[in-house]
Amino acid sequence: MLKINHKRDSESGMIFIASTMGVFIILSLFAFYLARFSITETRTGGYHMIDIKARNLAMTGIEHGIQLFKPSRSMSELSGSFNTGDYTVSFDTLNNESGSSLPYSNYLTIKSKATINDVERNLRLILSSMPEAFCFSYYGNNLGSVTFNEDQGTISGDMYHNGNVSTDIVLSGIKYNSTGSGGTQLTSPPSFPTLVTTSYEALLTSAASASGPYTNYALHFNSSSDQVHIPNHSDINVGTHTQRTVEAWFKVDDKTRSHKQTIYEEGGTVRGLNIYIHTNGTLYGGAWNEPGGESNWAGHWIPWNNVQDNTWHHVAVTLNGGSSIGPDAVKMYVDGQLISTGSGSQLWQHVGDIKIGKNGDTKFHTGDDGGGESFYGDIDEVRIWNVERTASQIADAKDWTLNGDETGLVAYYNFQENSGTIANDSQTLSNNDGTINNASWISGPNLSDVAYSNSIPEATAQTVTGNEDATQTITLTGSDADGDALTYTLESGPSHGTIDQTGSNALDFDGNDDVYLGNNSSLNITNDITVTAWIKPDTYTHRYEIMTNDDKWYWEIRSNGNLNFEKHGGQQVNCNNCLTHNQWQHIAII
Repeated sequence: MLKINHKRDSESGMIFIASTMGVFIILSLFAFYLARFSITETRTGGYHMIDIKARNLAMTGIEHGIQLFKPSRSMSELSGSFNTGDYTVSFDTLNNESGSSLPYSNYLTIKSKATINDVERNLRLILSSMPEAFCFSYYGNNLGSVTFNEDQGTISGDMYHNGNVSTDIVLSGIKYNSTGSGGTQLTSPPSFPTLVTTSYEALLTSAASASGPYTNYALHFNSSSDQVHIPNHSDINVGTHTQRTVEAWFKVDDKTRSHKQTIYEEGGTVRGLNIYIHTNGTLYGGAWNEPGGESNWAGHWIPWNNVQDNTWHHVAVTLNGGSSIGPDAVKMYVDGQLISTGSGSQLWQHVGDIKIGKNGDTKFHTGDDGGGESFYGDIDEVRIWNVERTASQIADAKDWTLNGDETGLVAYYNFQENSGTIANDSQTLSNNDGTINNASWISGPNLSDVAYSNSIPEATAQTVTGNEDATQTITLTGSDADGDALTYTLESGPSHGTIDQTGSNALDFDGNDDVYLGNNSSLNITNDITVTAWIKPDTYTHRYEIMTNDDKWYWEIRSNGNLNFEKHGGQQVNCNNCLTHNQWQHIAII
């Protein structure tokens, strides 16, 4: 029994030792991977520093090669060590860095390769074997074959004279000439340098006609009587307007006053559009059109609660609506970013008040208001458009002045008068000058006085050739610096053959059209399947089916704008407020 117990004790000890060793190995591996991770992070930064050092070492090699080449025109390969690395320098009299022939016989390529550890960097430089790379201190063209014998003054550096030289005024440098008499002969000297002054003269002319530094002015509102009044006009509030964009820069002194602060408003309590700051400091932008015989739209206002006192902000409110209420008709952007969208309609005629810095009769999100909600702070660059400006157009142009002839611009108040009582409408198509009451001028936001312009898209020229009667394929490519979406139009077909266009076609449905896919059992969704589509809905006034299998499933847009997928007698999936009016969107059901 003692022997058996002893054996069992030995086995327990061995198990304990093995467990301990196992834990030790696991901890060792974990520590190894932690160290490896730390080394990898350190190595990444180390590689970056070594790369910089290798580049600098290659430049040192270039300088070394130039210094040796300059006095003796030596093209022998050289090498050196510096900064824990090595470099080699060689010369090529025939080819450049890409292997192409050098354009002139007096050119040569100097190549420097630097290596530090496993990092290698290469530099190439084109040199000329002509004296000082054509940089003579004196060049005498001498078309009259006169001997150069000037003995007054000194020349520091190399000189060249087209003829004989008889002088000792060159203190440092070499005398070159075309004959060899009095200097070192150059049988093929560089051409006589010429000075083209066209660009320089154009620069002087432009500088002379340029105006002084651009000072941007804004209007400062500091009392209940300060305002800009704009008369009724068909551009703004007389007649029906389906699209509208109103922009302004503003800087409020105190966003939480005891009264609302109106930045801009047009219309009255029945129809109109306004931008204002509520007493709680929230910025609102919205519109309304109440009559039941029109759209019966009570209005929609979009809030933004991050207004900062004494800070310039840019706000834009856009409207794109029809005769009935539709989704995403109202949008508000702040500092170039879309804040939100809301449902709405067009605006019918809404004569009455058009004011900046104060309101007349209007409607806020809290209800009707009889006027007098004055703004305290600064306002600048008020722009009124009869088009819905896109997000990219608003963001791209907000920091630039306008020419005044931009498409859709109907009123533009930049407040650059700096005196008087007239707020000049700076757009060029009509005249909607406003009247300034008591507001004063102050420095505005930092804007560029170079007028904003939308970049012209660039198409890539392409050709395709092939055998007769064989189908040829060509892919159209282009770019736009502003990032705007590009489309293409086929202006004319080929004189022989046909063109089959793909890639930009879509079907346009008017509410009654459909496409019949036949009785295909593979479309009877019963198991796992994915269905995707690109859609651009025009309106949500009724239920619109995107795709349906009559007795199995359907995919539709409901009148409230929600996206719905349902299997008959089965599961239903809804996506509320996920669609945007008049924009392409990709949808998928899985």
